[in-house]
Amino acid sequence: MKELVAEISKFETKVGLIEDGELTEIFVEREENKRLVGNIYIGRVANILPGMESAFIDIGLEKNAFLYVDDLREFETKYLNGEINEKPIEELLNVGDKVVVQILKGPRGTKGARVTTHFTIPGKYLILMPNNDYIAISKKISKEEERNRLNKILRDIKPEGIGAIIRTASKGQAKENFEKEIEYLIKKWNSVEEKIFTAKKGTVIYREDNIMERIFRDLYSMDIDYLVVNSEKKYWEMIDYISAFSSKENKMKVKLHSDGNIFDEYGITKELNTALNKKVWLKCGGYLIIEKTEALISIDVNTGKNVGSMNLEETVFNTNIEAAKEIPRQLRLRNLGGIIIIDFIDMRLEKDKKELVATLEEYLKNDRIRNNVVHFTELGLIEMTRKRVGKELSSYFLEECSHCDGFGYVKSKEVIINELIKEIKELAKDEDITKLQIKANPMICNYFNKNYKEIIKSYLNNKLIEVVSEKTMNLTETEIILEK
Repeated sequence: MKELVAEISKFETKVGLIEDGELTEIFVEREENKRLVGNIYIGRVANILPGMESAFIDIGLEKNAFLYVDDLREFETKYLNGEINEKPIEELLNVGDKVVVQILKGPRGTKGARVTTHFTIPGKYLILMPNNDYIAISKKISKEEERNRLNKILRDIKPEGIGAIIRTASKGQAKENFEKEIEYLIKKWNSVEEKIFTAKKGTVIYREDNIMERIFRDLYSMDIDYLVVNSEKKYWEMIDYISAFSSKENKMKVKLHSDGNIFDEYGITKELNTALNKKVWLKCGGYLIIEKTEALISIDVNTGKNVGSMNLEETVFNTNIEAAKEIPRQLRLRNLGGIIIIDFIDMRLEKDKKELVATLEEYLKNDRIRNNVVHFTELGLIEMTRKRVGKELSSYFLEECSHCDGFGYVKSKEVIINELIKEIKELAKDEDITKLQIKANPMICNYFNKNYKEIIKSYLNNKLIEVVSEKTMNLTETEIILEK
């Protein structure tokens, strides 16, 4: 059974994917840091780096974006036509040139966003490629008969000069679904083209769908049993959105949850807190230690409390197999990517090692993100990769501790304030209370006053609220004083 559970507030939207009773993925979007990947900007060439075959593009963000020559459509066109045989980016762009770019990878650390001029407009079944003229089909659609059917449908309906990627969700879909969607995507692109000639530098001329639309587009399908939301407004928006692109049966799967805290009731809050810890306990009594460095993710498997009932070899094998089933879930839940090194407990028998790898690969098949188990290294470690897509889960809920030079983490300001807001909403229901005084660290108070104080007034039922800075309180310490 698969369920999508959405907790929506004025400050953030969180969506959890539950598979057979276990939380496997979580998606977060906050108003102050909405997703940038997929947005199309009017930019200006700020600097050209011939030695790196790239250019910096000013698109109005804090850091200039990075454009490789391979991501420049003008280069590809001239290269394929035989007009050039090298990559002289300085012959294609000049400082100050206006250039339209789409964010391919968001800013990370000290690096700006990576951008491209190969534009894509994603839908549920198709990804429109407005400046290409070829059709690509998802590798996950493996049957040749189905691939040929889908290819023919797209050849019949797509306009000349427009390309498309046929997504995995297209498998088995009727022609009318593609006709409806390609018409919708082309309208979106036409709207973008109209803005190109009038918009100023730094203007966003196309914005990627919001988180709920992306969830429907990328995850919501016939194998999802329910989508549960706690917002009536968002419930009706999703009904309308589904009506435009999907079957009547899919509308019946959307449920409105109006009582209590939906994440608490579905056990997601507890699972979320566990996913922020380094240590993950296995049902057998063993545990994982998951740590991130600049270069890679390391996962260490330990027997822990699992002393077994037969012999050491069997205890080790059973712990490793359970770890091989849990690790793919943790990678999805935490959204960890890059090089991943797994230190399973040493095993002597070659057949046990083969079964371990087969189990790991089988459970990794549930992951939407591309991954690959490379091999056992000479030191007996398993090396694998997982594509980096979006932010890691910890980036939304943890931040580096300012008191330990980056060696540890504390709860982020957003999490501390959201916990405060939950408590305030409950306390404000008491009719005898006339005023609430919040005491907190000055950094928390400043952030609260700047971003949340005006919005929270709607929860106070005409009660007064006062925010008091206390320098002696640490970052995570808060206090609410009530007056009657």
